[in-house]
Parts: sequence; structure tokens; C-alpha cells
Amino acid sequence: ENFEEVNAGNVAEGDVSAAHGEVPTIAEDPSIPSPIPPTPPPQPTHDIPSTSQVQLTPPQSPQVQPPSPQPQP
Repeated sequence: ENFEEVNAGNVAEGDVSAAHGEVPTIAEDPSIPSPIPPTPPPQPTHDIPSTSQVQLTPPQSPQVQPPSPQPQP
């Protein structure tokens, strides 16, 4: 009986080891996708301000041009 108990203890330890082995694997999976999401946001963020500046630039140019020709004549 004592030997059986020892074996049972060893089995429990084996299961724990397996659990620990699974934990790192799971942690690696989330850590891999984690860096991926942060990478795309910065790109769109830069594109958004650039687009806003580009859109604001064209409207300003036409507004400045019309007043310029008016004072000349």
C-alpha cells in the first residue's frame, strides 16, 4: 500500500509538471498575438493625422488664392 501511495504521489507530480508545461505554452500564444495588435494601431494612427493634414492643406490653398486675385484687380 505504501508503494501504491508513493506511485500515486509521483503520478500527481507528473500531472503538475504537465500542467506547468501547458501554462508556458499558453502564455507564449497570447504573448505572440499581443505584440501583433499594438503594431497595426500605430500605422493607422500616423495615416489618420497625415490624411487630416492633407485634407486641411487643399482647403487652405483655394481660400488663400481667391483673396489674392481680388486685391490685384
